[in-house]
Amino acid sequence: MMRTNRFVVMLTVFSYLLSLIAIPYLPDEVATHWNTAGEADGYSSKWFGAFSLPFIMTSIVLLMTLLPKMDPKKANYEKFKGSYNIIINVLVIFFIALHIVTLAYNLGFPVDVDLFVPIGIGVLFIVLGNYMPKLKHNYFVGIRTPWTIANETVWNKTHRIGGKVFVFMGLALMLTVFIEGIWGFILFLAVTLSGVVYLFVKSYLYFQEEQRNGLR
Repeated sequence: MMRTNRFVVMLTVFSYLLSLIAIPYLPDEVATHWNTAGEADGYSSKWFGAFSLPFIMTSIVLLMTLLPKMDPKKANYEKFKGSYNIIINVLVIFFIALHIVTLAYNLGFPVDVDLFVPIGIGVLFIVLGNYMPKLKHNYFVGIRTPWTIANETVWNKTHRIGGKVFVFMGLALMLTVFIEGIWGFILFLAVTLSGVVYLFVKSYLYFQEEQRNGLR
């Protein structure tokens, strides 16, 4: 049975402790959104700003703990539980890093949120790409298209190539830090959208190939 590991619980609790420590020193309004130039353009109350990311982390941990118990293919999770736990770990690490950067910015430390986001998401994609081929057929985690869900062979083929695509996307996203302003943001979106569309189409082509093979 899949269980929440202690590491992610400790990190999640730590995120709340950081918020409690930071609250007395935060301004009444804290920055929670930044534009393409890296300038804060969205604000919220300090309580919401301090605890929104820990709440998101808690929701992710609870959801990913429950998913294997809800999935009709729950038995398959045991076949990739090591990779599944690593994916949970890296998601929580990403959000606590974002939480620390956000708190530091609002406490007046010289941090560059515009630099952290593409690098952080790029690293996240690279890690996911390395473990994606190990994901077994299920209904919740992985590249879910009508064709990967319908056919296990299509699932396996799509995730093998999907791992390479995610690594490439991660590297490309990290390189967008060298492009300033709106063009960096446009490239960021273009890379992400291109990868998603490519894998969607590729899964359909794999499914068509399996259909043809079944008719022979």
